[in-house]
Amino acid sequence: MLALRRASAFSVLILTAFLPLPQFAQDPAMVHYIYQRFQVLEQGLQKCTQATREYIQDFREFSKNISVMLGRCQTYTSEYKSAVHNLALRVERAQREIDYLEYLREAEVCTESEDKMLAEKQVQGAEEEKRIRTLLNASCDNMLMGIKSLKIVKKTMDTVGSWMKDAVRDSPKVYLLIGSRNNTVWEFASIRAFMEDSTKPAPRKLILTHSWQGTGQVIYKGFLFFHSQGTPNEIIKYNLQKRTVEDRMLLLGGAGRALAYPHSPSTYIDLAVDELGLWAIHSGPSIHGHLVLTKIEPDTLGVEHSWDTPCRSQDAEASFLLCGVLYVVYSSGGLSPHRITCVYDPLGAVIEENLPTVFFPRRSRSHSMIHYNPRDKQLYAWNDGNQIIYKLQTKRKQPLQ
Repeated sequence: MLALRRASAFSVLILTAFLPLPQFAQDPAMVHYIYQRFQVLEQGLQKCTQATREYIQDFREFSKNISVMLGRCQTYTSEYKSAVHNLALRVERAQREIDYLEYLREAEVCTESEDKMLAEKQVQGAEEEKRIRTLLNASCDNMLMGIKSLKIVKKTMDTVGSWMKDAVRDSPKVYLLIGSRNNTVWEFASIRAFMEDSTKPAPRKLILTHSWQGTGQVIYKGFLFFHSQGTPNEIIKYNLQKRTVEDRMLLLGGAGRALAYPHSPSTYIDLAVDELGLWAIHSGPSIHGHLVLTKIEPDTLGVEHSWDTPCRSQDAEASFLLCGVLYVVYSSGGLSPHRITCVYDPLGAVIEENLPTVFFPRRSRSHSMIHYNPRDKQLYAWNDGNQIIYKLQTKRKQPLQ
């Protein structure tokens, strides 16, 4: 700061020395004036030189002090690095000891936790099995042993469709749904009226507000349940009397991604009814997957439970449920036999190995639908335009252990 002040004073002297001179340079007074000015300039230069020397001296002392301080810093840095390295070694050693103690503690905890989880899973499994048994508990204890007879009730010009009676209500009405995509339901007063077109009264034509897809429709307690056309997995509960949509649901678990039955090339979700209520059957999400069975609460359309069955979708043409057991019908196409080669019982009371292979009477084409009616204990089927009733041979299941 002292050097800066001196330099500023010298600058003032310089500016003063070079002020404009009088025009009369030959005047002795003027010469004396110039001489004095040069003396002032010389004095200013001497002061500037002195200030510069002092500044250089101060800077040398400052540099020396900085060098000493940097040396000390390097010493401190080296000591600090050494201390930090030693501390890191001690921390690492302590961490290894802590990890070892933690390993010993976790080994004990894991053993206890595994035992606890195993016990919880066993309890949950027992509770789930109890819930399923309660869900599927019914007085029905029959299982299928064979097909007694076949009766062709009617023949139409349509190769694909479905027909049925209400699975629960004691009503003689018969319902005809033609095609795999439509919104027209024909209601016949009785099976006789259905068989004889000339019989009065004429069938009632019901136009739905939504179209169905596939041939997996069922009528349960006066409501028509069907897979809604144009949606992958929406099921509609339709009130036939009011002709309005009562409720709807989305069936999860990969439903609608693939055909349920390759031999029924329009059915992605097949609905079914038996003594235990309403069910849905569809193919799993994988290619050539297995069938998924879902129990549906018909009043709320809530899913009660789902099962991944061992029954493959490949070569299947239809399926139905009887007393809570799924029976899947397979065919290789053409004149090959239609037979049940996969049976799935969620309760395990019916074992496929203990059942005979059930063959259907030979038909020229695959069935577009086969549905069981728990009220009259018969199968309603559609095959190449023929509406068929199959009478069944059953026997009692083995009691659960």
